[in-house]
Amino acid sequence: MKKLILSTLSVFVLGSLIFISCKSKNDSSAITPTYKEEGGTGGNPSITNVTTTGTVATTATAYQNSSMSNVGLGGTWSSVGCSGQTCLTVNNTSTGTSISICFSAPPTAGTYALVSSSAALSGGGKAFMTVTNPTGQPTGTTWYSAAGSVVVTISGSSITGTFSNIACLQSGSAFPTVTVSGQVGCL
Repeated sequence: MKKLILSTLSVFVLGSLIFISCKSKNDSSAITPTYKEEGGTGGNPSITNVTTTGTVATTATAYQNSSMSNVGLGGTWSSVGCSGQTCLTVNNTSTGTSISICFSAPPTAGTYALVSSSAALSGGGKAFMTVTNPTGQPTGTTWYSAAGSVVVTISGSSITGTFSNIACLQSGSAFPTVTVSGQVGCL
C-alpha cells in the first residue's frame, strides 16, 4: 500500500511540475521587432534577404601590401646627412613612408645581419630595420626586421645600405611576414 501511495504522490508531483513549467507566460513587456510593413522603423522579416543597420568596421584597404620594393630608389625618396650617424634613413615625402637601418656605431663597409629589435644591436655586424607607414597600410603602422642582411658600401662621403627581400613583421599584431627590398643611404 505504501508503494501505491508513494507512486501516486510521485506522479502527482511530476505532473504539477510539468504543468507549472508549461503555464502560459505574459510576454507583453518582451522586446519584439516591428517591421516596416507593420508600421515599425526597420528590420527585415525575410531571413533570406538580410539587411544591415549601423556601421560595420572593415579593413578592406588595410594590409593590402605584403611587400615593398625599390625602396630609396628614384622618385621622391630623400635621405638625412651621413656625418656620424648610427642610422641610415630615407623618407618618401609623397607617401609619408620612412625606412631606417640602425647600427650600434656609425656603419663601415661590410655585411650586417638584421636583428628583430634595437636591443639586440650589441656587438658588431648587426643592424635593425624599421619601416614606418609602409605604403598601403594604415597610418602609424610599423614593420621591423625579422631576418636577413644589409650590405653597406662607402664611396667618398656617401654611405649606402642595400637589402633584398628582408623578412619583416608588423609591430603589435600577428601579421604575416612581409618583405622589403631596396636601399637606404646618405650623402
